[in-house]
Amino acid sequence: MQIRTNCPNNNKYYIRQVNGGWNGAIQGNPVRVGANVLSNCVGYANGRFAEIIGKDTIEYQLVCNASGFTTRAKNYGLQVVNYPVLGGIMCWAGGKNNCGHVAIVERIDGANQIYTSESSYGGSAFYNAIRTNSNGRWGMGTAYTFLGCIINPSIGDIHWEEPSCDYEINKTYTTQVDLRVREGAGTDKRQKKRSELTADGQNHALSGVYACLRAGTRVTCQDIKNIGNDVWIKIPSGWIAAKYNNKIYVK
Repeated sequence: MQIRTNCPNNNKYYIRQVNGGWNGAIQGNPVRVGANVLSNCVGYANGRFAEIIGKDTIEYQLVCNASGFTTRAKNYGLQVVNYPVLGGIMCWAGGKNNCGHVAIVERIDGANQIYTSESSYGGSAFYNAIRTNSNGRWGMGTAYTFLGCIINPSIGDIHWEEPSCDYEINKTYTTQVDLRVREGAGTDKRQKKRSELTADGQNHALSGVYACLRAGTRVTCQDIKNIGNDVWIKIPSGWIAAKYNNKIYVK
C-alpha cells in the first residue's frame, strides 16, 4: 500500500453517496469541499480502508460511532486483533458521548510505535500522527479505551514481530514497508526503474518511474550482503534493505 500523507480531494471514497460518491458516512464538520465526509474520523476511516482495498466501491460500510467499529466489522466477517496491523483501523471507545475515535495504520515502526492517518469531527480534515503505546491506549488520553484493530482483508495480518536477522538464501520473506529496489547492495547504488523489475515485481511495485515494492510483498532471498550492521538481500528484481539503521524492513 502507498502511505497517504495528504488530504484526499475529488475522490469517491471520501464523497458521500448522496453526492455521487461511495461513502455512506454523514457530512463532515467542518465540511471539506471535494471530500465531504471530512472532517470526521468515521468518514475518513471508512473511505481509507476501502481505498486500500482498491475496489470501485466501499464494500464494508463502517458508518456508526467510532466506538462501534469493531462490532460492525465483526458483523461483516472482518477480523479484529489487539495490536496494530498494516492498513488496519485502530479503534477506541470513550470521549464525548462515547463517540470514540478511529485511525488508519499507514506504517508500523516498531512494537510500540505506528504512523497513522486520521481525521477529527469538529477539527482537522486530515492529519498524520506518530502514535506510541506507553499506556495501552496508543496515544489516546485516559477518557479512551483501545478496542482493537480491524484487519484490512487486502493486506492481512501484517504486524510487528521481533524478528530474527538470520536471513537464508532461497527462503521467502515479507516486506514490512515500501522498499526501493537497487541494482546493488547499499544506498549508494542506483535505484532501479520500475520497468527494470521482473513482471511479478512490477505487479507489486508502487506506480511511478522508480522501483519501489509495496509493503506486504513476498520476496525470495537469492543472496545476502552485510554492510556494517545493515543487511541487504538480493531478490529476483534487485537488492533491497532487509535491515537498515537497526530497523527491520523484511521479515
